Amino acid sequence: MAKRFKEDEVVNLLKAKIEKKEVLFMPNCGSGLTAKLQEKGGADLICVSATSYWRMKGQGSLAPLMPYSDINEVIFSLAPEIVANVKDTPVLSLSGGTNPLFPHREHLKKLWEAGISGINPFMMKIYGDSIMEQMAAIGMGWDREVDFVAEAHRMEMFSLAYAFTPDEARILAETGCPAISSHVGSTVGGLMGAKSNLTLDEACELSQQIFDAARAVNPDVILFAHGGPIKGPEEVKYVLERTNAQGFIGGSAAERMPIEKAVLAATQEYKEIRMPADR
Repeated sequence: MAKRFKEDEVVNLLKAKIEKKEVLFMPNCGSGLTAKLQEKGGADLICVSATSYWRMKGQGSLAPLMPYSDINEVIFSLAPEIVANVKDTPVLSLSGGTNPLFPHREHLKKLWEAGISGINPFMMKIYGDSIMEQMAAIGMGWDREVDFVAEAHRMEMFSLAYAFTPDEARILAETGCPAISSHVGSTVGGLMGAKSNLTLDEACELSQQIFDAARAVNPDVILFAHGGPIKGPEEVKYVLERTNAQGFIGGSAAERMPIEKAVLAATQEYKEIRMPADR
């Protein structure tokens, strides 16, 4: 059963690893088996993810906030499976913070009681500016994500929040968010990968702008990178060498694509077996 950690405990764990020159890694997780393997592999954080839940069903990452899916119900149904398979790694959740009928404090308390140490708020901005403008107009906009992070900080629960722009990074840092990740779009690659117009160099440039804005507010903020063309270890290494990133968040890159490769290869290997010549 997963241990629970308060915000300062998670920060101290991560900073101790940074001091040892370790690269931080948080994979998204859609099953208990995946969680067990991620911890065994050395993940620094594990994120219960409704996007992973849908990816493990062979579907895309944009499904969690469609009309047929309640992202937070998915999290609460998936959490016991993940928490039961993790021992010593802090567990976060990719929770939706924009539901006006679910007060943040009540939401966070329920997550804590489920064995979850913090949040990685679902990045509503992935749906684009036009949708977010309409969401903001009805009181369900990005500012509720910010308030979600601020309430977590007040409750001493850890947050690792996504920023798509430098201005978003600045706002999140001002709320006391201890860890911020650049988000440069849905991950490309694999059977269900998204399309991205960003090159890896452009992803580095945007990420560094986001990092600079966050560090201007809090020089100690922990920095992650995620998304777009940053799709595997080689790309992560490239980004780390060219930005101030200290870690990487893997969604599709940490679960869907490795599973695609392994299952495809195993199936093909079995199919390559031939009957004995004398049969």
